[in-house]
Amino acid sequence: MKSKFNAVIKVKKQQLDKAQTDLNAALQRQKENEKLLGLAQQELLNLGSLKGQISSEELRANVFMEGVAREALARAKEKVELSHKEINHYQFLYQKAHLDYEKMKYLQSEELKVMQKAMQKAEEKFLDELAVSRFFKKEKNE
Repeated sequence: MKSKFNAVIKVKKQQLDKAQTDLNAALQRQKENEKLLGLAQQELLNLGSLKGQISSEELRANVFMEGVAREALARAKEKVELSHKEINHYQFLYQKAHLDYEKMKYLQSEELKVMQKAMQKAEEKFLDELAVSRFFKKEKNE
């Protein structure tokens, strides 16, 4: 049976699917950012471990590279924090879309129940009228 909610449910389902896709993409970006953060931390640790005698130029270059690695680490941490906020945002949007979709599904099911009761009542009325008409027709023929 068709319901007035069919079109709305279709749109809500599309919104729910889009929210799910966006959330999955944000989760994937967060995994990538966490991987980059781990790589930046590892790079910084590798730069800090110089062994043996080194010249002043090598020391300056190493200090400069450590500064660059610290900046990269800070950017990676910032990206992880931003991706975490992004995930929270998309989770909220997904929950909202899911709630809206479920609301429309519930309203549709309630409307279908009402329509089904109305059809059942109409069928009962028709059967009663049919039985009454047959009864009177039978009495007339006797």
